[in-house]
Amino acid sequence: MYEKLTVILGAAMVLLNTSGTTVGQSVMGGVVVQYGQIGRNITLSCNNTGNRVAEWRLNDLKIIEARGMELTRTNLTLFNANPSKEGEYSCHDQESGNAYNRVSLMLGYPPGKPQVTCWSVRYPLNVACSWKLENKTYLPTEVNVTYRYGMGDVKICSTGWTMEGSCIIEYVNLFSEIPYTVKVMATNPLGFRSTFKQFIVEKIIKPDPPTDVRLSPISNQPKKLLLQWKPPVTWPDSDLFLLKYTIKYWRAGSNRPRMIEVSDQTSYTLSGLRSRALYFVEVAAKDFIDNGESSDWSPAVSARLWSN
Repeated sequence: MYEKLTVILGAAMVLLNTSGTTVGQSVMGGVVVQYGQIGRNITLSCNNTGNRVAEWRLNDLKIIEARGMELTRTNLTLFNANPSKEGEYSCHDQESGNAYNRVSLMLGYPPGKPQVTCWSVRYPLNVACSWKLENKTYLPTEVNVTYRYGMGDVKICSTGWTMEGSCIIEYVNLFSEIPYTVKVMATNPLGFRSTFKQFIVEKIIKPDPPTDVRLSPISNQPKKLLLQWKPPVTWPDSDLFLLKYTIKYWRAGSNRPRMIEVSDQTSYTLSGLRSRALYFVEVAAKDFIDNGESSDWSPAVSARLWSN
C-alpha cells in the first residue's frame, strides 16, 4: 500500500474559483498554479457541488486510475510525483462535461541552503560576496542579500531571481574588530532557506592572481631565468597597499616544486637551475602584512634556459 502522505500546499483546492491565493499557489487567468515537491504525494481537490463523482482530465485528456495515483469522488492523489506529472489538471461534471476548476501543477524543490563566500579582492575599496544554492529548485526562486555592520542598519546588497550571483559592499570600515554580517535568503513557493556569513574585512583579503607573468632565458646565463609579472589588475594601489609574492617553480619531469617569497617587487632571477632544462613557474599574491589569504596561482608559464 502506498503511504497516503498528502501534500496540500496551503488551503484546500476548494478555493480555486476565488480570487484569493494560498501558500504554494497563485492564480493566473482563472487557472490556479499549484506548486508541489518532487517525490512527495500531491492531492488535488475538486470544488464540485453535491459531492458528485468528478471526472479528472490532464491537458484535456481523461485520466484513468492507474498505478501511482488514486481517484476518489472528488480528489486526485498523485503518489511520489515526478516532473512527468506536470500539466493542467481539470475536474468536470460527468454528465455535462463542464469544468469545475483548473489547476496548473508545477513540481520542484524548496531552496537548499545558500553557500556564501566573501572576499576583498579590491582592498581597501570593497568586499565582494558571492552565493550559490546547493540544489536546483526547478521553480521560480528569489534570492535576497542583505548586510549590516555590527548592530547597524540592514542594507540591501542584491535581490533577484538567479540561483547564483554576487554583490559588492562598498565603503567598508577598515581596521575594525566589529564584524560585518551578510544574510542570503532564498525563497520559492515551497519554502525558504537562509545563510549568515560574518567577516572582519582584513581577514578576508584575497587578491586576484598576478598578471602578465613572463619567464625568459638570460643571455650567456645557462643556469638563470628572468621572471617578471605585474600586480593584479583589480588591486587598487600596489604602491600604497603593498603586496608580497610567492613564486612556485619546477623543472619539467619533476614533481617537487620549489617556493620563494619576495616582497614589494615584480621581478626575480631564478638561479642555480639545471642547464638547458625546461622550467615552469606560477606566481601568487598576498597582502604585504599577511592579512587574509594568498591569491590563486597565476597560469603557469615556461621557458628553457639559454644555451649557445
